[in-house]
Amino acid sequence: MAGMIELSTSNVRRSERAAYWREHIWKSLGGFDVAPEADGFDASTRMRQVGMFTFASVNANPHRLSRNHDQARGDDRRLFKLVVQHEGTIFMEQRDQKIALKPNHWMLYDVTRPFRFHSTEPTRQSAVLLRAEDLQLSDLTPYSLKLYSAASGYSSMLHAALSTAVAGARDDCAEGDIGVMVARLARLALLEHGSCENRRSSREVMRDRVEDYLTAHLQRSDLSIDTIARGLNCSKRYLHKVYVDGQETLSERILRRRLEACRAALTDPRSADQSVTDIAYTWGFSSLAYFSRVFKEAYAVSPREYRMRAQMAS
Repeated sequence: MAGMIELSTSNVRRSERAAYWREHIWKSLGGFDVAPEADGFDASTRMRQVGMFTFASVNANPHRLSRNHDQARGDDRRLFKLVVQHEGTIFMEQRDQKIALKPNHWMLYDVTRPFRFHSTEPTRQSAVLLRAEDLQLSDLTPYSLKLYSAASGYSSMLHAALSTAVAGARDDCAEGDIGVMVARLARLALLEHGSCENRRSSREVMRDRVEDYLTAHLQRSDLSIDTIARGLNCSKRYLHKVYVDGQETLSERILRRRLEACRAALTDPRSADQSVTDIAYTWGFSSLAYFSRVFKEAYAVSPREYRMRAQMAS
């Protein structure tokens, strides 16, 4: 059965609390420095060792904590700390990366490398120390010191499992089972978030391809989602998905690009000999009445009035 260790600075002299905390926590995290804010340092923790895994809950008032290069150099372990934030915000920095860990979010960072963080308000968090091999990922660098939401998916399951493990509510499990489960959920949550980032990245790449296609074919009157899908060798359904997270649909984007091109032409001296009708047809509109209506809806004036105002202003 896993044992629970509870530590608190409440019964320690105020001037000795930071040193007390360093002395009793270094065995798990290695050497570090802690500095209280104006009100003095006060903290408590419940630590639980289950097999190879160390679980902890930490409550602390505003303070600063850091690990320098000399302290890191004397530690040959490779441990990562997974932290779920319940209350307050901590500001973390490591390897020129910065993050603000807010409630109901979590992060992963290398505790055996230099780092520093501070809080300006009381905080409460749950954490587990994991070996790099526990997560079974070849490179943890892309996943470290990033803000992950604990609201859904495997992250939500990880949040619940870690809270259960820290509370010691699963002592009936075979030793280490809860740790293995948390490590597996952490791995799946990291992969899930990484997959979402890749999907967003793919959509951004496709959106750039669409914008390039629009630039090259905007003057075609038959430009449509169908022709774009054929030109880019993808489905119309996928094109709709590419723009689903944006502020406008692809059809709205095509219309806005055409209107912007027409508006620019109406004030361009090089287009002075072109009529409003010619400009509309040049940029893919097949109906002057439709062009005039959507132009006025977008810019609150008719195309002719817009051109006249621009000429008077110049």
